Amino acid sequence: MFKTWFVYSVTLVATFTFFLCYKMWVSWYCLMLVLLVPVIALLSAILAAASIRYTLEAAGGANIGQPAFIKLTISGFASGFAFCDLKVETTDFMSGEKENLSITINNRGVTEIPVDTSHCGVYSYRVNRLLIYDLFGFFKFSKRLNKDIEFVVRPVPEMPDYVPDVYGFKAKHLRKSGKSNSEIYDIREYQLGDPIKTIHWKMSAKKGRTLVKEPLEEYGGHSRVVLRLTDDRTILDRHLGEVLFTSRFYLDHDTTHIIRVIPPDHREVAYNIESEIDLQKALYSILRMRIPEEAYQNAKKSVDEEKNPVEDSHEE
Repeated sequence: MFKTWFVYSVTLVATFTFFLCYKMWVSWYCLMLVLLVPVIALLSAILAAASIRYTLEAAGGANIGQPAFIKLTISGFASGFAFCDLKVETTDFMSGEKENLSITINNRGVTEIPVDTSHCGVYSYRVNRLLIYDLFGFFKFSKRLNKDIEFVVRPVPEMPDYVPDVYGFKAKHLRKSGKSNSEIYDIREYQLGDPIKTIHWKMSAKKGRTLVKEPLEEYGGHSRVVLRLTDDRTILDRHLGEVLFTSRFYLDHDTTHIIRVIPPDHREVAYNIESEIDLQKALYSILRMRIPEEAYQNAKKSVDEEKNPVEDSHEE
């Protein structure tokens, strides 16, 4: 704006000098025209600021690496007779980093705010202010928008180095049973209070001490998927893709499971996954987590765990 006013001041002085030296209708016409330029510019800027309308459109999410943007459309007098600059503040929930963007709106009032999809996460785009300039750049008006849009950059399923064994999903474990007629049992020493009918007479006679049958029953365990957080976004993106692949692999085989997120301080968060909806909710929550500022290092981890961040196991 300073440059515009400087050029205008020089032009006004030159025009006024021309008017003093050449007092004809042409000089008078030029002088009046130069004097009216700021007035016209002010009126156009006021009208543009008063009549401006805007709409924001966003898909809400995209896969990592997929081109994406938020579309902003300006309508009203401002779209044709003024220039607009948009002030946007972006926030990466996983890293906590913030960035301020200044975007010039052109193409007849339509602009596209670029969305960074280079890493997985949830990003907030806060449209703070809209700066409106007249066509000549003499005046500037600011209009507060305070519009927030969240954009989710989703991981892409990636097959891990270790693919879970389908038969392992059906693995059974044994535990004590309250039923006395169980066909599965364990042998232990007799304890005071054990029913006489539980005594294993043949084994007791063979061992020379009183032994009893302890009824057992089978139960099915559940699978788990482990995600360790790290501040290396490239590694974390790959781990998230492996978690997504493994979790959907479980769901395709009608296997409920748990996603365990382990940050460096070991205060883990667990998500029960029984359907695709549960998986999407868990991913959204994970993508909003604040990742550690330092890389996760654990000297006790085995080489296999370092190569395979997605683990498969069964537990009660």
